[in-house]
Amino acid sequence: MIGTAGFSSAQILGIAGSKDNGARHRQLFFFFSNYNCKLRSSTGFSYSATAKVEAAETAGNRTSGPGSHLLVDYFTDCLNFSRDEALSAVAKLSPYKSPANAAIVVDYLKRIGMEQIHIKAAVSKFPKLLLYHPNKNLSPKIQCLEEFGLSGSDLVDFIARYPFFLARGLETHLRPALHLIRQAAGSNQNAVKALKRSGRLLSYSSCKTIENNILLLRTEAGLSDDQIQRFVMARPSSLRSNPTWIDNILKRVEMEFGISRSSPMFYCGLLVAAALNKSTVDKKLEIFRSYGWSNSEISTMLQKLPQPLTLSEVRLKKVLNFLMKELGYGSQYLAFRPVILIYSLEKKIIPRSGVLKILEENELRACSLFTAIVMSESKFLGDYVLPYKNKLPDMYQRYIKTTAK
Repeated sequence: MIGTAGFSSAQILGIAGSKDNGARHRQLFFFFSNYNCKLRSSTGFSYSATAKVEAAETAGNRTSGPGSHLLVDYFTDCLNFSRDEALSAVAKLSPYKSPANAAIVVDYLKRIGMEQIHIKAAVSKFPKLLLYHPNKNLSPKIQCLEEFGLSGSDLVDFIARYPFFLARGLETHLRPALHLIRQAAGSNQNAVKALKRSGRLLSYSSCKTIENNILLLRTEAGLSDDQIQRFVMARPSSLRSNPTWIDNILKRVEMEFGISRSSPMFYCGLLVAAALNKSTVDKKLEIFRSYGWSNSEISTMLQKLPQPLTLSEVRLKKVLNFLMKELGYGSQYLAFRPVILIYSLEKKIIPRSGVLKILEENELRACSLFTAIVMSESKFLGDYVLPYKNKLPDMYQRYIKTTAK
């Protein structure tokens, strides 16, 4: 065999050499002998067990050391990394390259139910995961999440998407953070749902940030516990935001939307402001102005219901065009009844306005659009469609066909 970096095959097998090198190379040999991953030569042939030792000897000729080379091979052959992906990941592990430990960690992850695709995703995001001791570093933290209610496929997906939480302290961060999130969300079940939507709460947030944001929502925004729970479920990432961001959101609701903190609509305004930045809001307001809405009418709408701002620009233009240009409703009428704007144009506004038009043309029944739109489906059918099924069969069939899509 050709020696590399002063190592012989006998040294790698632990037969000769210094104590440190002998232990290191026995570890590498153990790694390849006990983990069922084939290394392939550049010609495509699989190495035998003896050839694996030869590979360990010659690795130093091509990389900075045998550990680095063996890790790259392990990543490509056992974790399905491309060569470039493997080199990038291994570079982040330097100088702590331990193929044997990597294989032990991967074996542990497989035993808790992770498939290769999940392991690759986790390691790609956080290569240093392979440096951890399964029993000392990984198992206690994963068990903590299981006890909290995150288990099975949800736990596997969480680790694959947010592996950085494994770098945080169990008692110094994970348990306190989970406690705060559970308090804000109202229950373990709700907290698990929030974590699945924003797992970075455990990875990057500090407990102090989470605590300060909850305090802001309670004292500055005046939200009740129930409203905080609903806000956290809708916008879980807000808990890890800089508290100044929360404070700015509160001010925007007052200044941009004109909703006072004492108003019952302040909570709704908070949800909208948290979802949209100022430039997006400005673009939506310009759309209303382009349809002839005055600033006073826009202010009236926002104070009654700010949710129309969450509609996409395309959808907002479509609904305003239909209501104002095709049906002829004015901006003042809509400003005082903004809930009409957020209903489905295709499944509710168009079908129901069509029924009302036919009924009025036949002088059978009259109803305001607002009343018809907010009515439940069963009541609208019972009052405005089914009674005229025989007299106006085309109207009945058209309505049923449109709403059934």
